[in-house]
Amino acid sequence: MSKFVKRIQVYLIKPLQLIFLSLLHYKTIKVYLCNDFTIGLKTLIAKKTRFPHPVGIVIGHSVVMGNNCAIYQNVTLGTKETRNAHSTAYPKLGDNVTIYPNALVIGDIRIGDNAVIGAGAVVLHDVPANGVAVGNPARVLPPKAPLIKP
Repeated sequence: MSKFVKRIQVYLIKPLQLIFLSLLHYKTIKVYLCNDFTIGLKTLIAKKTRFPHPVGIVIGHSVVMGNNCAIYQNVTLGTKETRNAHSTAYPKLGDNVTIYPNALVIGDIRIGDNAVIGAGAVVLHDVPANGVAVGNPARVLPPKAPLIKP
């Protein structure tokens, strides 16, 4: 394949495919244009990831995503390392995780199923299943007692 054909493929055809996927599955072009998904848009579509406000989201290439996650604006899922970003560990998200705006989830940590990460939280440690993490640095709130109907 010639250099010219490769350049057309990289700079024209591939971006057009991703724009089409963004329009087809998310009904907006902002998902492709306003975010940095090194994990790949196809992976996010396959995992049924939702972006209620798709602006400023950064997802590292080795992040493991669960199914049906919701990620709001200005969220970063990445690594603590900057020198060896391709060989370090990234976060692992369980199923049905919700991450609210401006949260950072960085490092080799596990976010359990049905966990919620509050707005502005800086998560550096594991969050258990059904846990709620808030604050900077994030702390896991104790579970509330279940409501009992009289």
